[in-house]
Amino acid sequence: MPPKKLLSFDAFSKTVEDARIRTASGGIVTIVSIVLIVWLTLWEWVDYRRIDFAPELIVDKARGERLDIYLNVTFPHMPCELVTMDAMDASGEIQAEIEHNVLKTRLDPKGNRISSSQLLLESEQESNAINQRLKDPNYCGSCYGSKPDGECCNTCAEIKQAYAAKGWAFDDGSGMEQCEEEHYQEKIQATRDEGCNIAGKVSVNKVLGNLHFAPGSSLTQSMQHTHDLTLFMKPEMPFTFSHIIHHLSFGPPVEGTNGVNDRRHSPLDGTVHETEVKKYSYRYFIKVVATRFEWIDGQVTETNEYSVTSHERSHDGGRDEDHPNTLHSRGGIPGVFFDYDISPMKVINRERRPKSFGSFLTGVCAIVGGVLTLGAVIDRGVWEADKALRRKKTI
Repeated sequence: MPPKKLLSFDAFSKTVEDARIRTASGGIVTIVSIVLIVWLTLWEWVDYRRIDFAPELIVDKARGERLDIYLNVTFPHMPCELVTMDAMDASGEIQAEIEHNVLKTRLDPKGNRISSSQLLLESEQESNAINQRLKDPNYCGSCYGSKPDGECCNTCAEIKQAYAAKGWAFDDGSGMEQCEEEHYQEKIQATRDEGCNIAGKVSVNKVLGNLHFAPGSSLTQSMQHTHDLTLFMKPEMPFTFSHIIHHLSFGPPVEGTNGVNDRRHSPLDGTVHETEVKKYSYRYFIKVVATRFEWIDGQVTETNEYSVTSHERSHDGGRDEDHPNTLHSRGGIPGVFFDYDISPMKVINRERRPKSFGSFLTGVCAIVGGVLTLGAVIDRGVWEADKALRRKKTI
């Protein structure tokens, strides 16, 4: 037997077994209470296991870093032979006709990749023409005035490069021996209905800059950057800058601890724009913010997020159909332009569990106590109502 003094502290007094009354309504309330306790406890467990991010904003002190741009863009109505990708920035660096770490994939009019056998056949035909020409060790092809006398252009590609360096327009190569032997004009006609997918990585300075896709060879003279639009602007050529942005990100993709890509830092993914106008351009104005993800397992990912606004216009100028008070200027270079700016701030996202195990236990105790108390009140109310009805019937 416990000491008598402890009996006075017993807050959980017991009733005599014979004095207990069991009712059907009490059983229903008990079952409902148990189900409610289990359901709420499971939700409390899910909330305890939930992981979220605690963001923090600091000044980005990094200097002199490079910025990697990952991209995957499809142009359904632009052949790979014609579309070029350039990058330039406020520091004066210009990367013209970028091909390093970038893969161009030719697409047929239905959007399917052109078979490797066809690509191999075309490559062999071009190589045979070049090799046949270069069998003569004394051969020196003309550059058609784009280089000083004595300098040679032995392939059609070398003529194109010489013309671009000179700032001259290059058409379809007709009348040029090298291009005619390589069937360059026939190649352009054969690929006029093709599309192009461009995917890869471009490394740029981490400063204000521009990455763009435009037709023809890029020409930079007297600090002005333009493109050779001769072939693109031919009326019989069905070229437009309709495009699909499959992916565009600044920095490596974000991999969470669950192995699922976080797509919040790539808002342009899946963007589709269609146009039937040849002289048309799209501009995306992007604000890049350095971001670090600190995962709950200790891993760290350094990348960038960005926000974007877009603008598109026809180069014929005139009044905007959607905004009657807006007038567009005439002229410009057709293409797709990504103008990016670098924010001086940096966001740190720390992965964490918002609830501790102690909070989880406190929540479970509150659920159990609250449900049982509410059940007791309901059961007592039903019991008193039943008694009152019984008394009325006996009267």
